[in-house]
Formats: sequence, C-alpha cells, structure tokens
Amino acid sequence: MSASPGRRWPWLPALLLAVALLAVACAGGGGEEAGPAEAGAAPKPVLRPSTGCSSPDAALYQGAGSSQVRQITVEGAARDYRVYVPRSVRADAPAPLVYNFHGLGSSALAQEIYSGLLPLAEAEGFVLVSPNGLGSPRGWRVPGLVQGQPDPERDLRFFDALHQQVTASLCIDLDRVYSTGMSNGAFFSSALACARPQVVAAIAPVAGVFYPPDGCQAPVPVLAFHGTADAIVPYRQGLIFNVIPYAGAEAYVDAWARLNGCSSPALERLGSEVVRRAYQGCRADTVLVTVEGGGHTWPGSRLEDLIGRSAGGQQGAAPTPFPTAVPDLGYTTVQVSAAAMMWDFFRQHARSGG
Repeated sequence: MSASPGRRWPWLPALLLAVALLAVACAGGGGEEAGPAEAGAAPKPVLRPSTGCSSPDAALYQGAGSSQVRQITVEGAARDYRVYVPRSVRADAPAPLVYNFHGLGSSALAQEIYSGLLPLAEAEGFVLVSPNGLGSPRGWRVPGLVQGQPDPERDLRFFDALHQQVTASLCIDLDRVYSTGMSNGAFFSSALACARPQVVAAIAPVAGVFYPPDGCQAPVPVLAFHGTADAIVPYRQGLIFNVIPYAGAEAYVDAWARLNGCSSPALERLGSEVVRRAYQGCRADTVLVTVEGGGHTWPGSRLEDLIGRSAGGQQGAAPTPFPTAVPDLGYTTVQVSAAAMMWDFFRQHARSGG
C-alpha cells in the first residue's frame, strides 16, 4: 500500500525480518491445506502465442522447476523479478502466465512462498512471475489510491516493460495472462485490470481490491478475497493505516460489478467462516469471498504454519513460534485456499484476443 510522505510503521522491520527468515526457510516451496475451489469446467483454450514462442530464452527453460531471478532496467531504474517455469511447460507450447505482486514492505520471494502459488504453478502448468517493487518500504504506486502521489503510473509503465520482456523470453498464451497480489499488490492488480484490460484476462486481489474514482476502461473478471476483521485495509469504509481513505471491499467489488454488467449477488456459504458473494448476469464474472473474522491475511496460507513445516520437516508439524516479534495481522482461515480458488477462476477466463 502506498503511504503519505513521512508516515512511519514501527513494526515493519520486525515483519520484514520474519518474512526474510520465512523466505530462507521455505525457498524450496511446499504444499498447503487446500479448500473449496471455484466450481466449473475450464473452457478449451484457443491459444495466442507470444513472440517468445518463436525465440524463447533457453536458459529459463533449462532452469524449469526452480525460481530464477531476472533483471530489467526501466526508465533508468534497475529492477528485478522472480520467474518460475514449471517442468511440464515446453518452449513451443503457449502457457498461461500469472503475475503475483507482494504487499507493502514485502518482497517477490516472500510473496512467492506466502501465496502458495509456487507448487500450484508446478502442478497446473502456468508460469509464475513475482516482481519486486521500489521504495522503502518496498511497494507499488496505484493510480487513484493516494491523493498527490508523484508519478502514480510509474509502476504501470514498469509492468508494460516487464510484460514485454517476459512474453519475449517465454512462450506465453497472451489470452491467458492473470494477476493477483496481497494488500498493496492487490491494489496494483486492480489498477492493472483497470488500465490494461487488453492484457489482463482476470484478477484475484487479496486483502486489497480497489476501483479508482475515475473508473476503468472495460469489463474484467474479478475474484476478490477480504477478511471482515482486517485492521490494515478495512473490510468496510475506513482508513488504510488510519491515513488513506478506503471505501471498503464490498463497495469496490460493487463498482466492479457495475462495470461488468452484473445484477445483485447471490450468497453461498463455503464454510462456517467463509461466504462467497457471486454477482449474477455479468458480462465478466465478479465474486467477493468474505472471511468472517479474517485478518489482513491470505486465506489458506498461514506464515506460522509454513515456518513450522520447514522447522519440523513434516507437513502438519507443530508451528514454530516466530523468532522475533511481528505485528498481529489477524486470523487466517484454512477453510478455503485463495491460491486454489483463484487458479480455478483464472482457468475459466481467457481473453478473446486482439
């Protein structure tokens, strides 16, 4: 999340240390407890190959099955991202692509692990790209979120350059490009759908869906996740960090539903603490998954469980306490897996080309 100049978050160093330790401990990836997924069969894809299908980067395919760090210079700034190519993906077969944006003060590596998308990418055969933001704390600029923010479209231009490099290096199906992110990364995924609907086929923001005040260009499928007890990005109207006005998850998803031509939502309970709010009659599917009592967290992926599994050597081992104090980001449900639900949602949606 972006913040006004001079704003301090005294708990960030401890959080960053804990996330860094998590990243080192879990860099090999691992499974997670999966919950119900979005229902429905995926349509048979009609592939639209990227330029990388004719001249792929051989090194990326040779490194399949492990995350690789790549650099890119955009407007004079040296930036980097992590790319994961599944072992099953071939250099001559267009693959789906998922962009995965970290939250404020986090990192590409931490988000790669925390999201649970790495093992899913390997299992399902999609390329996963997790970029690093800029600044201190590291993050993404989101047009329309923070009044007076300098150059709010800086990271949209970065995305354009990144997407060009990725699709020139790898064989990607240009009609199956998706975006997700946590918190500030969720805001940025929302901004991408708004500003680049010709690129992004669907988005799945977690703990930070957003709809800019100036509106968006075209309908885009949206699957959002948010906890009602999120103390960082409020579920209902309030302030982010007690500074940035936020209309609330339901209000922003309602705005997407209007753009997407939807009528009233139908509610479905997925568990004792999870409600799926699916809007009806949409030109582009619009869904909000509400975690009752959920915090500023990623459903199905608990930091303490990941650390415990790494330290204990076995899934299900008793969680190891954080080695240092971290802020309480709230409760994480394991009744659903955001990673599993969003991939099932993504695979049902492809752009029509062009």
